[in-house]
Amino acid sequence: MAFKFSLESVLKVRKHEEKLQKQKLAEEMMKKKKIDQVKEDVKGRLETYLNGTNPDEAQNIQKIKRHGRHILQTHELIQKLNNEAQVADKSVIEVREKLAMAHRNRHILDKLKEAEKKVFSRRLQQTEQKTMDEVANQSFSR
Repeated sequence: MAFKFSLESVLKVRKHEEKLQKQKLAEEMMKKKKIDQVKEDVKGRLETYLNGTNPDEAQNIQKIKRHGRHILQTHELIQKLNNEAQVADKSVIEVREKLAMAHRNRHILDKLKEAEKKVFSRRLQQTEQKTMDEVANQSFSR
């Protein structure tokens, strides 16, 4: 007689849910990483642009306006990316919490399976011992 866990189907579902949450966490982490990379790239380009411009040289008013608009647009883009990064951080935290809950649920069922298996083993040993005792009694009484 082999051990069969009574809630095996539920355990499979919980394992699947945990796997899905791990995948979602990985996706959210990738999104956050991409946003951070874009933000760093924009900051790097802005620094390069600012370092490449010499404020002492005489420029016409058009270049100064274009320069100001470029800096303003870059600043707005950085603000937008910061907001997206905050949203991504919140999303990562939420998915981590869901993953922790899925892991906890699966772990509970794993512990229950172990306990059920111990009970099964104990009963099996008792049954075997009882059978051995009966065989011994029958052999001795003959």
